Amino acid sequence: MYRYPGFWRSFVVIAVALLLGGCVKIYIVGHTDDWSDYMTGTGSADPLGGEGSAEIRFAKLGTTCIGKFRDYAPGKARGEILCDDQRIIKTESRALSLSSGKGYGTDQLGHRGEFGFYTDIGDYERELASVRSEVERRNLDVAHLRAPRAAPVRIETPPASAPSRPVQATVTSLPPTNAPAVVDAAPAPARPVTSAPAAPGASGKRLALVIGNSAYRDAPLKNPVNDARALGAKLRLLGFDVMIGENLGQRDMTRVIARFGERLAGNDVGMFFFAGHGIQIKGKNYLIPVDAQIGSENSVRAEAVDVDAVLDQLSASPLNLVILDACRNNPFERRFRSVGGGLAQMEAPKGTLIAYATAPGKVASDGEGVNSTYTAALLKVLGESGLPVESVFKRVRGEVARMTSDAQVPWEASSLTGDFFFAGPPPQGKSGATGSSDSEAELLFWQSVKDSQDARDFDAYLRQYPNGRFSEIARNRLNRMKGAK
Repeated sequence: MYRYPGFWRSFVVIAVALLLGGCVKIYIVGHTDDWSDYMTGTGSADPLGGEGSAEIRFAKLGTTCIGKFRDYAPGKARGEILCDDQRIIKTESRALSLSSGKGYGTDQLGHRGEFGFYTDIGDYERELASVRSEVERRNLDVAHLRAPRAAPVRIETPPASAPSRPVQATVTSLPPTNAPAVVDAAPAPARPVTSAPAAPGASGKRLALVIGNSAYRDAPLKNPVNDARALGAKLRLLGFDVMIGENLGQRDMTRVIARFGERLAGNDVGMFFFAGHGIQIKGKNYLIPVDAQIGSENSVRAEAVDVDAVLDQLSASPLNLVILDACRNNPFERRFRSVGGGLAQMEAPKGTLIAYATAPGKVASDGEGVNSTYTAALLKVLGESGLPVESVFKRVRGEVARMTSDAQVPWEASSLTGDFFFAGPPPQGKSGATGSSDSEAELLFWQSVKDSQDARDFDAYLRQYPNGRFSEIARNRLNRMKGAK
């Protein structure tokens, strides 16, 4: 009892609050995933009502954020926080005890952070000292975290009939820029942003499901979650309503795919992206959840997700894209009697394009940087204006082949009957203009290359943004790389 004074003090406070129906004060401390900045704040929680509020401030960014949260299950809450730089942070949190809890938040650009909350100020101050010390030790720049100013965002409270149980704690949504932010895992309606000529799928409502599985017990991968976050942010800039799942087990993966299929009705374009382990058995392709327990070929059907089941969900929209960065290797290969490397060739249903990170039967690279080789190339090409979708993947194929010296050559199967443009051509006479979307696109580009050790990545950035916000840094990096040779 005497070893945990903070806990027992908090127990008494919460017990009194429960009896009187009052709120409990909480102290909040957290940091960005890359430890470039930390945040502090206070809030209140009503143990009976399941509601609360919070105000936080980022120390180095100087940004203040205010929002609310609400329980959706015992001990678990979701929230929406609006910052004075128009950043919107969606939060997930859970109580660990009567005196503390933890959670994470993700903004509309894909930046993510972790936080803890405490009812005892002593526990808070000890955690704050530890977090602040680590951020100061790393001394990282925060320019990449700055959110471009946008029109004011209206925050709506979900109706009382909103679902009380989420698909999974790590399934979130990223609404398009300037769309209403809704406190729920179900994404808000999408907005068209392309100015491409009218054609099936060229404009209209776009919905994407992006899944990244990294935390495999037997064969963990470094980049799939990074890939999912970066691609989700990029797609949001291109007008997609984005559902994101990270490190999903089979049950949650199956559920979110089913929800994706349900929400596709009324959308003009559906897109599914998966990064992680994928295997083929007897010509059929399977995506591997992080909790799969596969001991033999016979157990694959019960433990994995059949790609055909994903294709079945896409019938509700007239134009669909399936991107599988899912053939990085087969961690169960030694347990199987006969299995081909990589994924098997599949026929694309009408109105569908299936893109593979590498050719059928081949194995793709997880990449040496923060993203896989394939996803890194995809992120570079997606925002190029006026490219039909087939040309986008053709350029991705050329980039990956160049980066791997032809060891990995992406491949597609298409039965599209109309044109589709991720990004439409710029308005006439404004080809050199830079709007907020261009600014966000440049930021995403820089984030994808800033940690690279390959001089060609910085050359690519400077070719596209010769006078960009990070051009001086890029040139300095290139000079250091050339001087080290």
